Amino acid sequence: MKETSSTEEQIWAETAIDLDKGTRKALDSLSRQQQPASKQRNTGQGHVFSWIIPLFLAVAVGALLTYYHKQETGINAEVKSLHQQAEQAALEGKYKEALQLLDSALTKRPNYDALIQDRQITAKAFNLMNQLDEASTSLKTGKLSAGDKTIQAVAKVLMEREEPVFSKVRAAFNNRKVTLAVLKVKKEIDSLTTIEALAEKLDTVSNLKGKEAETVEKQIVDKLASISYKEAEQQVKQKNFTIALQTVDQGLSYAPENEKLTSYRERVLSEKKAFEKAEADRIQQAEQQAAEEDLMNRTAAVSVVNVDATLDMYGDLYISGSLINNATRPISSVTVLIDIYNIDGIYLGQTYADVYPSWLDVGEEGFFETYYYGVYEEAEISVVNATWYLE
Repeated sequence: MKETSSTEEQIWAETAIDLDKGTRKALDSLSRQQQPASKQRNTGQGHVFSWIIPLFLAVAVGALLTYYHKQETGINAEVKSLHQQAEQAALEGKYKEALQLLDSALTKRPNYDALIQDRQITAKAFNLMNQLDEASTSLKTGKLSAGDKTIQAVAKVLMEREEPVFSKVRAAFNNRKVTLAVLKVKKEIDSLTTIEALAEKLDTVSNLKGKEAETVEKQIVDKLASISYKEAEQQVKQKNFTIALQTVDQGLSYAPENEKLTSYRERVLSEKKAFEKAEADRIQQAEQQAAEEDLMNRTAAVSVVNVDATLDMYGDLYISGSLINNATRPISSVTVLIDIYNIDGIYLGQTYADVYPSWLDVGEEGFFETYYYGVYEEAEISVVNATWYLE
């Protein structure tokens, strides 16, 4: 709303015209009463009425003007109060309440320009806030294009508005911009498969604020750590231990608190020694091993203890579970294959999850977790296969 030096003075500017008209009307009445009295100079009765009647009229007009002035003063005070309440409500973002207060004031002073202008400004702010609410609904339902279009339309209007009443609209607008940016990045996460691409998106999200940005940032970091882990595992399998350590360190540069990577770094060093030792042991090891033991170790080394899936607020499926090493030897690099179905039994897809720690001793329990993005409904999962390396 615009600033005014004196609201009461502006209201009185309107009522002063009516007061002036009332005064002139009373004076005209007095003049008319005095004219016939002047023609009765020769009679005593005429002389008396020549001053008594104007006196009574003057008293009556004075009383009426006093009453009218008090009445108008009361209305002006009420209008001023309503105006001030409306201004405060608008500054707090309570635009609907502000409009109701302004409408009440306008019923009492319909020609008061300040009220009319402030109502127009408040209505504009109210309309913009409603548009931002519509944009929020579009974003929550995955209609990013529609939400983006609405946000851009609001941005054009806000560029031309500097009134304080738009501060709450501007705050809501900035919030929707962050949400849109976060959701755009989130939509791309599942298709990104390299550390470089994910790191670029991480830079984008890290400049944004809010819980949504923090949630997506965590998803990116988790995926960066997961890719680093998988690449390092492949390098370890190829006996490229030095390169594997570099890969793990790269992942830790983005996720320094990731326990899975931290543990695996130590494991890479350990596996290098273990591999060298295993090679020496294999030379000395007897060629013949028990067929049943070998069969179990290769086909039934692991048993799933539990597996669970939870749908988060963004429509992504968080999958977690654990398994036990039932083999007679330690196993490493355990991976489980998970099928995903909706509640009607329709196949949705599958995903892999790596078990940590990478090295499981005999009888030791390992854990796995992963995300399956874009499900948007409750789902059922099952571990259909598992692979591992026997040590």
